[in-house]
Amino acid sequence: MIQIPQKIEKSMKKLLLPLIFLICVDCLMGQSVHSINNLVEVKGTARDFPLFKKGIVANILVDPGDDKTVLLVAGLFSDDVNRVTGFRPTFRNSLNEVSKNIVIAGSIQKNRFIKELIASHKIDVTEVNNKWESCLIQVVDKPFKGIDKALVIAGSDRRGTAYGLLEISKQMGVSPWYYFADVPVKRHRELMIKPGMYIMNSPSVKYRGIFINDEIWGIRPWSEKTLAQKDSTGLGPTTYRKIFELLLRLKANYLWPAMQQDTRPFNSFIENKIVADSFAIVMGSSHIEPMLRNNMRGAEWDSAYPGEPFNYVTNREHIYKYWEERVKENGKYENIYTLGKRGQDDEPGKEVTVPVLEQVISDQRNILRKWVNNDVTKVPQILIPYTEVLNLYNKGLKVPDDVTICWPDDNFGNIRQLPDKKEQQRSGGSGIYYHFQWLNGATTAYPWLYTTSLGLTWSEMKKAYDYNARKLWIVNVGDIKPYEIGIEFFMQMAWNVSDFSKSDPRGFLIDWATRDFGAKYAPRIADIMEEHYNLAYARRPEHMVMFAKGVKSWEWFSIQNYNDEAQRRVDEYGKLMKEVDEVYESLPVDKKDAFYEMVLYDVKCTALQNIKDIYAQKSHTYGEQKRSCADTYALLAKQADRQIHEVIDHYNKELLTVGSKWNYMASLPGPWGAQWHQWDMPPLSDFSGSGPATLNLATEGGNAKELPGFSEYNRDKRFIDLYNSGTGKIKWQSTVSDNWIILSSKAGNFDHEKRIWVTINWDKVPKGRNIKGFIKITGPGNEFAVDVSVFNPQSPIRSKVNGHIESNGYVSIEAEHYTKKIDKNGARWSVINGLGRNGKSVTVLPSTVPCNANTADILEKSPVLEYKIYFFSTDSVTSTFYCTPSFPINSNYGSRIGVAFDDDPPKIITNQKGNRDVIANLMTMTAKDLIKVEGQHTLKIWMVDPGIVIDKLVINTGGVKDSYLGPPESYFKNGKTIR
Repeated sequence: MIQIPQKIEKSMKKLLLPLIFLICVDCLMGQSVHSINNLVEVKGTARDFPLFKKGIVANILVDPGDDKTVLLVAGLFSDDVNRVTGFRPTFRNSLNEVSKNIVIAGSIQKNRFIKELIASHKIDVTEVNNKWESCLIQVVDKPFKGIDKALVIAGSDRRGTAYGLLEISKQMGVSPWYYFADVPVKRHRELMIKPGMYIMNSPSVKYRGIFINDEIWGIRPWSEKTLAQKDSTGLGPTTYRKIFELLLRLKANYLWPAMQQDTRPFNSFIENKIVADSFAIVMGSSHIEPMLRNNMRGAEWDSAYPGEPFNYVTNREHIYKYWEERVKENGKYENIYTLGKRGQDDEPGKEVTVPVLEQVISDQRNILRKWVNNDVTKVPQILIPYTEVLNLYNKGLKVPDDVTICWPDDNFGNIRQLPDKKEQQRSGGSGIYYHFQWLNGATTAYPWLYTTSLGLTWSEMKKAYDYNARKLWIVNVGDIKPYEIGIEFFMQMAWNVSDFSKSDPRGFLIDWATRDFGAKYAPRIADIMEEHYNLAYARRPEHMVMFAKGVKSWEWFSIQNYNDEAQRRVDEYGKLMKEVDEVYESLPVDKKDAFYEMVLYDVKCTALQNIKDIYAQKSHTYGEQKRSCADTYALLAKQADRQIHEVIDHYNKELLTVGSKWNYMASLPGPWGAQWHQWDMPPLSDFSGSGPATLNLATEGGNAKELPGFSEYNRDKRFIDLYNSGTGKIKWQSTVSDNWIILSSKAGNFDHEKRIWVTINWDKVPKGRNIKGFIKITGPGNEFAVDVSVFNPQSPIRSKVNGHIESNGYVSIEAEHYTKKIDKNGARWSVINGLGRNGKSVTVLPSTVPCNANTADILEKSPVLEYKIYFFSTDSVTSTFYCTPSFPINSNYGSRIGVAFDDDPPKIITNQKGNRDVIANLMTMTAKDLIKVEGQHTLKIWMVDPGIVIDKLVINTGGVKDSYLGPPESYFKNGKTIR
C-alpha cells in the first residue's frame, strides 16, 4: 500500500470532500433543475419514467386527506392519460398493490407520501415550499420499497399541484382547448417523463382571470339550450365546471362570472360557488357588482328590495344588509371582494361623491372584518376606478393601502392610467382590467369577433407590468369564444412575463398553432392571423356601419384615391379568405373544427363584413354616378351578408366532428340599444343602366380629365374606370400619345365596367419634371382625353436614393423604416411587432424612463429617430404623426414628442382635442416646418414622454388626398431595404 504524507492527505481531503458532497447530493436529488417546458417524450430511455409503456400505465398515488382540488385534478389527469393512450391509470391511496412505477401527486402540506419523501431526502422542496402556485416535478428512483420509479408532482399549494399535473397533460398532447375549441388529442403509444428535477416557478401576476360578459347572444343561450337545459336561464354548475377546468388548464385562477341583464346571477345557483372552490377558482365580481352582488335590473337587488332605490345616501341600511348577507354566505370561500359602488346597469351612481364612496368602502371593510377576517388587511380586495370612479379617485379619494387598485383600460385596449411611484409602493399593489370586447348599446360596441391586436395587448400589459401592476390581471372575454387565441396570449403573459420581454406575436402564434395543429401548418396559420389582426386594427368589423344621433355612416375607405383604397382592402381580405379556405381544406378532418372555431370563423366573418359594407358603398356611389354596375355591387354586398350567416350556421350546427355541440354560440349580437344598426345593410342602388349603351369614364383622383401624377421614384400605377350608363354591350378602343404610356388593356368589349391600369415605361419616358402625355378613349356616345403627367428628374438617381423621397406632393413613411436611431440614458426606440395598421410601430422602451420636457434635456438625454428625406418642394410642409390612441402613463407624463428638421432645435408637439379616435385606432399630432432648399434633409423625432407609439408619418407638401389610411409608403432605400 502506498503511504501518502499526512500533509498531502489533509490537502486532498479539503479538495475532495466538497466534491464528494456535491456528487452525493446530485445522486440523492436525481438531476440538476431543468426547464419545465420539456418534460414529456413519446420515446424514451431506461432512465425515463414510463408513464405509459408496452400497454402498462402507471398508477396514481394520492392522499385522500389532500385538498379536494388536488384529487379533482388528479382525476382530470387520469382522464387525459386515457385520452392520449386509451388506458386509464388506477388510483391508489396506499403503497399496497401499487405498480412498479407510480405517479405521486399532491400538495406539500397535505400529502403524506410527499412528506415522507421530503423526510427521507428523496426530494428537496426548498425551491417551492411556501411559494404561491409553485410546483416541483421530479422523477425519483426507488422512492419506496418495492417501487422502481416515481413521478412526483409536489405543489406548494392546491393550484400549484393542479398546474403541475395539467402542464404534463398539455405536453402529452391534451390542449387546454380540447373541449372549448375541439382541438384533437394527440395519441401516443408511449409516454415517458425525462429524469431530473423540474421547478414550476410562481407566476408573474398573482391573480389571472377572465370576465364573462355581455353573454346574451353566445355562451348563455348555448348553455341554456344546448349544454345544460336543466340549469334554466343563466350559467349553472354544468357550464361553470367546463369553464373552471379551462381556467386551470390555462393556469388562470380568477373569474368574474356572467352578469348581463336577464342572466340568472351566479350565486343564485347554490352549487356554483362550491364548484368554483372545488376547482380552486377565486371568485370576484365586476366594477358594478361590489361585494359579490349582481345589481343588474331584475337581478339580486331588485329581488331583495323590489322598488327600493339603489342609493347609498338614502338607503344605506338596506344596501349594507344586502352586501353583508352575501359575504356571510360566501366568506368561507376564496374570493376577491370588489369595493366601491356604482349605479345599476353599468351606470354611474348619481349619489356617489368622494365622501360617499369613502364611507361605502369603510362600511364594506367592516363587513369583511366581521365575516371573513378580523384583520381585514389579509382579505383580498380591489377597487376598480372605472369611468366616473377614476375621476373621483383623481380628485383625492382615499383608498386603504392594502386594497388593490385595478386600473381599467378605455374599453378598447388602451390603459387609462398606471400607478405613479407612490402608488407603486402600496401594499395592496395594482391590477389591470382589460377588454377584448365591449357592449354599450351603441355602434361603438364590438361584441362579435376577436380582432384585438396581440401587439397592442403586449404593449399595454408589458407597460402595466413594468409599472408594477402585478397583483391582478383580468380581461373581458365576452362569451369566451371566439377569443381563444387572445385569452391564451393574455394568460401566458400573466403567468411568465419574462417569456414576453420582447414583442413577438408571431412567435406566440407559431407555438400555439404548432401545438394545436402541427408544425406543418403553423407558419401559414400564423401568417393568416397576423394579417387578420393588422387589417382589423385599422377598423373592426363591428364598426363598418356606425349610427349616432339618427345618422348612419358607412363610407370610410376611399374608392377614388390611392389605387382605390377601399378595393385594396377588399382584395386583401379576398386573399386572406382564400388562404384560410386552403388551409382548412388541407387539414386532417379531426383538426378542421378547431381551425374553424379559432381561426376561420373570426377571419372570414371579419372579411365578409368588410366586403359587404365596401361593396354597398360602391353600389350607392356608383348608382349616384349612373354606373350600370351599381346593382352588381349591391348583389355582391348581399352575397357577403348571406355568407356571414352561412359561416355562423356551420359553426352552430354543421361542424364535421362535433356537429351541433356549439349550437347558439355563434351569432350576430342582437338588439341592444342602437347597436343593432351595426348589421344594417348600407343603402344600395338597383341602378343597372338606362337607355342605350353609353360609354362613360371616371379616373383615380376624381378628375376625369387627368390622372394623378406618376413619379419615377414611386413607380406609380393609376386606374381609369370605363363604365356603361345604359344597357347593352360597350365596344371601346384607346390610343396613347407616347409609347411610354402603358395600358393594361387597349380595346375590347364589356357590359358594365372595365378598369384599365395605367403605368409608365421608365426606360422610354424622357427625363424631366413635368413630362406630358395623354390617353384617348372612344366608345358609344363619347370620346375622352385623359392627361398624363410624369415626374422623372435627372437627379437624384433612384438607385442612389438614401432614405425616403418626396413624390406626388407628399412623403409617407412607416415609422419602423427609420434611417438611424440613437439610444440614450438606457432608453431606446424599439419596434413593436404586431401593432399598427401595417403590423409594426415604434415606441420608447423601457416605458419607465422619465420624461424630458425641455430642450436641453431632450438633446442630452432623449433617444432619437432619424429619417433621411429628399425634398423637391421648398415651402411650408405639415408633418402628421399617426400614433396609437394611448393615454399618458399617469399624471407625471403627457403625450408628447419632439420633432425638427436638420439642425433645428426640437419643438414639442402633442395631440390636440378631437385628434384621438379609438374606433380608427388613431391619434394624430402635427407640426409645421419650412423646407428652404431642395435636397436631402433629416427629420428627427425625440422622446419627450414614454408611452407614445408611432405608426406612420405623413409629410404633406401639397399633394395629400383624402383617405382613411393615408398615402401608401413613399419609395425609400435604407441600406439593403428598398421599397
